[in-house]
Amino acid sequence: MFRKKTLFSFIFLMSITFLSAYEKVPVTISFKNGGELYTSFYCFNDLKEGKKIAEEIFHIKKFDELACGKREKVLPVPLGTNVGYYDWAVFGYKDEFWLFENRNGFLWGRGTLLAAPLD
Repeated sequence: MFRKKTLFSFIFLMSITFLSAYEKVPVTISFKNGGELYTSFYCFNDLKEGKKIAEEIFHIKKFDELACGKREKVLPVPLGTNVGYYDWAVFGYKDEFWLFENRNGFLWGRGTLLAAPLD
C-alpha cells in the first residue's frame, strides 16, 4: 500500500513539472562582500522555452547567441529552491540578462547587457 501511494505521488509530481513549461523561482543571491539580491529565476528544461521567455518577458533578441556561447561557472545552485530541478534558467536585473545551465550542482552562465534597464 505504501509503495502505491509513493508511486502515485511521484507520478503526480512529475506530471505537474512537465505540464508547466517553466517555473518562476524566487532566489536570494549572496554577494562575497556581504549584500544579498532578492530576485527570481525563470527555470525551464527546453531552450525553445527559454528563447520564448527571453523574447516575451525580457525583450532579448540575441538568445541563440547566448545559448551557443561559452558559459562560466558563476554560482552554486541556490539551496532550498526549485532551480536544481531544471536544466536551464534565465535571470534579468537592471541592465543585465543571464542564461544559466545547471551542471554538476553549479549554474554555468553567460550574460549580456540590455539596451535599456529593466524596471
